[in-house]
Amino acid sequence: MDKYDRMLLGALLENGRASYADLARKINLSAPAVAERVAKLEAAGVITGYQAKIDMAKIGLPIQCVIELRLNQHGNQKAYDELIKIPQITECHRVTGDPCVIMQAAVASMPKLEELIDRVAQFGFSKTSIVLSSAVEKRVPLGHIEGNGK
Repeated sequence: MDKYDRMLLGALLENGRASYADLARKINLSAPAVAERVAKLEAAGVITGYQAKIDMAKIGLPIQCVIELRLNQHGNQKAYDELIKIPQITECHRVTGDPCVIMQAAVASMPKLEELIDRVAQFGFSKTSIVLSSAVEKRVPLGHIEGNGK
């Protein structure tokens, strides 16, 4: 994995539908070289798929939040299985630290957020933060390649 692979991954995160020619211009390689690199990254399992970015507000889910959950019983698989079934949860991560789980969710209204919080709280202590804006979307960290980090 070199700096061109990382730049290519970053460009694909920005626009997964970009043509090889567009990607080539962006990272200063030829289109055939980009095509070969993409194929290798897919074959190696680095690129696991492509997905659309969705503006949640435009599909009627303007309230986005982050929910931290400290489970009543740490590692309770039944709780994880139930959390997966909640459709408002868009991401769910088992983490180290005080909360056991950190989730992202999107809802249509404050009453729907309250219902979601009540549903999640049955598994333990929860803390919810409403997302006001996002300074950083998903990206590939390039710092250590460019000499800005280790």
